[in-house]
Amino acid sequence: MNHATLYRLSGAAAIAGGALRIASSFPLTQDPASLEWLYAGIDILLLFGLIGIYLQRAERLGFLGLTSFGVAVAALSFIGGPDSDPFGFSTYEQGAAALAIALVGLSMAWVRAGEKPVWPALAWFASVVAVGLLGTLQPLAAYGMPAAGALFGLGFVLAGLPLVGVSVGRAAR
Repeated sequence: MNHATLYRLSGAAAIAGGALRIASSFPLTQDPASLEWLYAGIDILLLFGLIGIYLQRAERLGFLGLTSFGVAVAALSFIGGPDSDPFGFSTYEQGAAALAIALVGLSMAWVRAGEKPVWPALAWFASVVAVGLLGTLQPLAAYGMPAAGALFGLGFVLAGLPLVGVSVGRAAR
């Protein structure tokens, strides 16, 4: 399989995982088994998407990009769903925090390198801001996590589009 096909598949995984993450920000089902399968699928798709997103621009993202990518891969590898406990205790909160920090680092490397489009990096950064800002404002606190999840997923959708050959606005390469 050639590189172009691998990038397209990775982009499709990023788009699908991001779209599912956006959808999962809203209460679709309350069945714990269904939610665990949904979250597992999202994490697998985001992992494959992240690999292509990073590898396409690895030379330009530098050490910050590399370390952020490594932390993000590790976080996605053990996050599981909010109710999973592969180690006898839930790792979701720690994994989600590590992933958020990693994507902020990746966003900083992305912007510093002048990568286009800039929208994925802005969406990932905004997802962290949404949790922090909306989570502290009492009337809006209930919207912080759903908004953060939707922005997080949107970042993956926007980063995946160029990999499958879809231009994202004027800033796409």
